[in-house]
Amino acid sequence: MRKSVFLICFLFLLVGCQGSSYTPIAKDKSVIITTNIKEGSISFVDKQTKKLITTWELNEPMAGTLLLPNGEDILVYGKQLGYMYVYSLVEGRQVEKYKTGKGIVNVIVSEDKKQLFAADQTAQKVRFFTINGKETGNVSTGKGPITMVEYDNQLSVLNFYDTKLTTIDTKKKEVIQSFMIPPASTGATISPDGKEIWIGGHGDGNQVNEKVLVYSLQSGEMVRSLHAPFMPVNITKDHKYVYALSHGSNTLRKFDVNTYKEVAAVEVGSNPFAFLKSGAEGYVASYDSDEVCVIDMKNLKIKQTIKVGKGPFQLIEREGKDNE
Repeated sequence: MRKSVFLICFLFLLVGCQGSSYTPIAKDKSVIITTNIKEGSISFVDKQTKKLITTWELNEPMAGTLLLPNGEDILVYGKQLGYMYVYSLVEGRQVEKYKTGKGIVNVIVSEDKKQLFAADQTAQKVRFFTINGKETGNVSTGKGPITMVEYDNQLSVLNFYDTKLTTIDTKKKEVIQSFMIPPASTGATISPDGKEIWIGGHGDGNQVNEKVLVYSLQSGEMVRSLHAPFMPVNITKDHKYVYALSHGSNTLRKFDVNTYKEVAAVEVGSNPFAFLKSGAEGYVASYDSDEVCVIDMKNLKIKQTIKVGKGPFQLIEREGKDNE
């Protein structure tokens, strides 16, 4: 009897140590992944069938997720979380966690896939980690570092509660440049030739932002101001176009990267915050309607909508691999 009770207790302890488990995502499945911040969940949409596979209800105050270079694990982070958590997609469970303290609002993978850059709004720094979570350094920024984009070992950082952009040499781990930008700037992309940065933002509270601003990365001077009302907060690109998603007007705009001209626009979603282009299709996270909108990028028309978890705020993609 004692042995039976001991065995049952041991099994409960073992399950507790392993934590919650979720529906696994097959290695060969290509998926669009949404971070849903109203409820602290992650939804997985089958890229081929355009159907929701599952929603992992982590119930954590997360800010975003990041696909790690192995293509099999995702990193979960948040300003109110004391750790960054690693989840295995194929196993459907947490496999690792890295102690960071609170403050992490954004994490990206370096261009060479060997480092993680984490924006810490408690420390007002960008922190450097190995892919395995070992911290290797940090660099002070302005107030509220949030958006980060890298080009040729230079990391451009937008500081949400400040009026400057900070450029960091990622090899030397030091600031090499800063220049003035509007407060509450968020969302950025670097032009394909690496010479310019396109920046969006909310506005400073007194006035709603209606512009995407283009700056020279060499001189720090503004070279273009593009009309994109209201509140263009997500800026992305491909080799020919820059896309600006304005959540105040529910509008996705397409700009020619060479002429700076708006060539197309579409009204999409309800209070959308994120846009992801994948081949001939685009995906928009519609925050208020709890949906992902699928767009035909050739004619910029909405093809369909997919219900996901509550408050989709961020989108990432995982391309499936053949099982070896």
